[in-house]
Amino acid sequence: MVDKAHSSETVATAKPNPFIEQWGWLKGYSGSIFADDLVAAIIVTILLVPQSLAYALLAGLPPQVGIYVSIFPLIAYALFGSSRVINVGPTAVISLMTAASIAVLPEGTRLISAAALALLTGGILLIAGLLKAGFIMNFVSRPVVSAYITGAALLIIFSQLKHILGVEASGNTVFGLFGDLKANAKFANIAAVLTGCAAIFILWAVRRYLAFGLVRFHVKSRIAKLIARTAPIIVIIGFIILSAALNLADTHNLRVVGTIPSGLPPFEIPNLGLGAFQSLLVPAIVIAIVAFVDSTSTAQELAARSRGRIDANKELLGLGASNLVAGVTGGYPINGSMSRSAVNFSAGGKTPLVSIIVALFMALTALFLTPILKALPLSVLAALIIVACFGLIDFKSLWRTWFYSRADGITALATFLAVLFFGVQWGVLVGVVLAMALHIKGTLQPYMPLVGRFPGTEHYRDAGRFNVETNEQVKTLRIDESLYYANARFLEDRVAQLVAESPEMTDLVLMCTAVNRIDASALSSLQEINRRLKRTDIRLHFSDMQSRVKERLYRSDFIESLSGQIYLSQHEAMEDLEPEPDWNQLSDHVDIH
Repeated sequence: MVDKAHSSETVATAKPNPFIEQWGWLKGYSGSIFADDLVAAIIVTILLVPQSLAYALLAGLPPQVGIYVSIFPLIAYALFGSSRVINVGPTAVISLMTAASIAVLPEGTRLISAAALALLTGGILLIAGLLKAGFIMNFVSRPVVSAYITGAALLIIFSQLKHILGVEASGNTVFGLFGDLKANAKFANIAAVLTGCAAIFILWAVRRYLAFGLVRFHVKSRIAKLIARTAPIIVIIGFIILSAALNLADTHNLRVVGTIPSGLPPFEIPNLGLGAFQSLLVPAIVIAIVAFVDSTSTAQELAARSRGRIDANKELLGLGASNLVAGVTGGYPINGSMSRSAVNFSAGGKTPLVSIIVALFMALTALFLTPILKALPLSVLAALIIVACFGLIDFKSLWRTWFYSRADGITALATFLAVLFFGVQWGVLVGVVLAMALHIKGTLQPYMPLVGRFPGTEHYRDAGRFNVETNEQVKTLRIDESLYYANARFLEDRVAQLVAESPEMTDLVLMCTAVNRIDASALSSLQEINRRLKRTDIRLHFSDMQSRVKERLYRSDFIESLSGQIYLSQHEAMEDLEPEPDWNQLSDHVDIH
């Protein structure tokens, strides 16, 4: 009997097997699931091929680099990540951040610097994952993320207008890009403008109306959406045929992708000096934060749709591993793609095997299909990026945030403007710092209202907002914030103000419903308040204090010196402290014998 009990206890307390936990989806894997994964992988690959070229172009790198980061990094994420549907690879925002990070470097070193940037980003994410720092995501608010993505989308659109016009333009801000575009607009290439504008219109129309039109013709909604999302590859093929047939590169000086080297990516560690790595460290930290927050937000959203969950620490490991692999295979920083992941989910992808199959298809593309892409106009790739960014712009979210919370609205607006006028690297930094500063400012002077009771009830509310009963002898302050070093002095001043305004007060109750923590500085302030009140014959009490806060107070000598008591509830405190009314002063008093 003892052995069985010991055996069952051992089983109950055994740690989960990491391999089983990571690869649990293999249990029960069947042919039907593989069929779903294969279909999803084909559809994702169709979307990824043109995107990989376009985003490499956005990053200021040769087009084949986009293909390189779409092969082995996908396998790395499948091995370590926690999401079953996320598709990692090149994305618009991270590509723009990469371009801004390497633009200041000599042109001959940008390719290897981009790989070094991926290596640093991967190392930072991997270390954060090993330290279980997934909580970092909590420091970046949703308004900051939304405003950042909106600002980055607009900046990306501006950066691609040079390809639509067929002119040169450089800069990492709206001002810089706009100045160059305005100065060079007179040199615009007609063929680039026509193909670019036509591609924008067709891609936008396909994105906006194709799925709806197919549903009108009785195509199932899910299939119609998938066709609409993969239709851009047909548009791309059409423009490749048009460009090659009319030889637009030679006859109209239209810039095209050109010859893309075929073959798998090289395996080599970026050979840069220590100083170069140090110069890339800060951009790598910012990219790591944005990549993690953006990718994890997408993973959580898709997991919630299937009643699943993701592990933020495993996401750090997965993204870290995929970026490390990207760094040693001639790539640049990557993260989870919102559009491709949504397509994977909608197409019925069930397991991480989708990413592995996509990597295989992209390897085949790198080996055999690159000659087909030679005549693809850069203006068409730019149009693909611009239309993709249309879906990232969300001014409604900015307005809703501003209307709901002015502090969050200011943070979001500052993030948005910082991206446009200072560059993508500053956007996240400004948003995070400002959000934390405003949060701290809000806790410096917490709301501490006088509290009274609704007549005939046990409910106590803000006396300044409700018609409640108060007592001149027993006053109650409700503290609507945890007490720590930054607001401890404010509590002392608030109590001193109340004492000065209440000459008849004999007892003060601090209602601690919202107090989750009292640090050492706040404890010192409470001890000082207790001493001051004792000198004026006022007793200090507490009510509605959480047990863990109370337990911490018992570690000090404060409870022993407390002039009053700690009550379980505010009503208990008032029942004990509130003096009996003087019945002789009531005109309607009736003696009962």
